[in-house]
Amino acid sequence: MKLKTLLCGIAALSMAFAAQPSRAEFVNIGVGIDAAYAPFFVANHRGLFKKAGVDVNLIRFAQGGEGVDAVIAGQTQLSGAADQTNMIRIARGDLRPLAIYEESGTYIKLAVKPAISDPRQIKKFGIVKGTVSEYSAQMALKKYGIDPATVQFVPSGPPELPALLARGDIDGFFAWEPWPGIAVKQGNKTIATSGDVGYAYTMWLCAAGPWLEKNTAAAKAVLTALADANRQIAADPAKAAEDLHAVTKLPAADTIGFLKETSWKVRDFTDADVAGYERIADFLVAQKATPTRVDLRKALQFGFFKE
Repeated sequence: MKLKTLLCGIAALSMAFAAQPSRAEFVNIGVGIDAAYAPFFVANHRGLFKKAGVDVNLIRFAQGGEGVDAVIAGQTQLSGAADQTNMIRIARGDLRPLAIYEESGTYIKLAVKPAISDPRQIKKFGIVKGTVSEYSAQMALKKYGIDPATVQFVPSGPPELPALLARGDIDGFFAWEPWPGIAVKQGNKTIATSGDVGYAYTMWLCAAGPWLEKNTAAAKAVLTALADANRQIAADPAKAAEDLHAVTKLPAADTIGFLKETSWKVRDFTDADVAGYERIADFLVAQKATPTRVDLRKALQFGFFKE
């Protein structure tokens, strides 16, 4: 009788342990500080990562490229950044782009001095080298038939661009928010978007290759949470702007427009995407930003995630 009681107790204990939820995977994710990382901040703020089964630590960097560098260095396992930012670094690290989680042709804006009404008037162009800022500026030269020999490119970090414009050290710059918005508040204006010059950026979730091979489920769980956050952002941009402000202190009034006009969807890469990326790859080689042309079809993880 005692043996039977003991066996029943062991069985009950085993069932209790089995009923307990499995321990969530812990993942460090590199993010920037701007509204382009809204899905990460919203997902974290609303508990969507934990709901998907991952315990996420968001590590903030001044710009997306630093987050991707951290993946290569082994400091983080995943990072979000724009297409070109990732492509530059694929040439020097085992990076695996998993999916697109956001895209827009209006978020990157051309801010200029009040006296400038046409991009052809720009003689000093502020750029963040190796980013969509530089690519958009180069696209503007082609779009408006500007001779590159007549333009001086002034490299800078993103936060310094509005100050350079205010001092007259540059005539204009292409950058993502909040920097164009800050420039406008200082008395300048915006006259174009990246979409106007032929470039709509896509944001990628990128993983460290060695980590991904052992943690596919965790990576898919992160994308599940981002997809959930994206649906919620699209359904109620005003509430998302409030949550974003609570986490990042970015003013809701400055982000609500962006949240409304951006395409929030986690999706796979398409042939049309690749065609655009190949043009960027040509640009990167021409600018000597990459030693050779990036082999995109080898790096992109087609079919990794589908809703």
